[in-house]
Amino acid sequence: LAELEERLLSGDRRALARVLSWVESGDQRGRDILRALYPRSGRARTIGLTGSPGAGKSTVTNELAKVFRARGQTVGIVAIDPSSPYTMGAILGDRVRMSELYSDPDVFIRSLASRGALGGLSVATQDVVHVLDAYGKDVILIETVGAGQDEVDIAGAAQTTILVNTPNMGDEVQTLKAGIMEIADVLAVNKSDLPGANRMVSALKALLSLNPDRGWDAPIVPIIATQGEGIEKLAEACDAHFEELESSGKMQRAEL
Repeated sequence: LAELEERLLSGDRRALARVLSWVESGDQRGRDILRALYPRSGRARTIGLTGSPGAGKSTVTNELAKVFRARGQTVGIVAIDPSSPYTMGAILGDRVRMSELYSDPDVFIRSLASRGALGGLSVATQDVVHVLDAYGKDVILIETVGAGQDEVDIAGAAQTTILVNTPNMGDEVQTLKAGIMEIADVLAVNKSDLPGANRMVSALKALLSLNPDRGWDAPIVPIIATQGEGIEKLAEACDAHFEELESSGKMQRAEL
């Protein structure tokens, strides 16, 4: 195990893949290595993306990864796929959508099955993030199952949470109950070239005004992810939130 740990820490992708498989399956060897790696983690920035199905989270994740790579940062992506309740096998569709990032040696993508975990996160998510962090990734993007209200878990797994909305969710704004709005650090309005985008922005502003003051005003960023439009601004909004966490001393709390 010590040899595998050394290989992982020296940047060996195959060692990383093996350790992640153990961690995901609950193998004791995975738990042992996790314990050893724990002190080495805590350097990566973690960004969670959540939102209802069809909001375009995978495309947003893909485009954000490209922005961070253009800055010279290494990226880990943890994509949670909905498991079929019948077979517990996941439809690992995100991998198909992210194919252009696959050839980049400085991007590591792991799809996890949600295995029926409520809250939109796989049981192993946090552990997988710790391993990628110890491996040396600068930024880790966590994309959740599109399950709406149950996704509040993401706030515990990521320092910055992006809630991805679309204009055609107009009627759903009422259903974005306090819970999900309170965890959003940055709001993205994707497909902002569609009719109703401005109305969506106004509705989100109104909802944010009802939120208790957290010492941070969540910015609303209109984007068109399929064209890469607005993604740079979205990354900058995440940067600003990260700086706020660091300067206010909330970073420690976010990492607990």
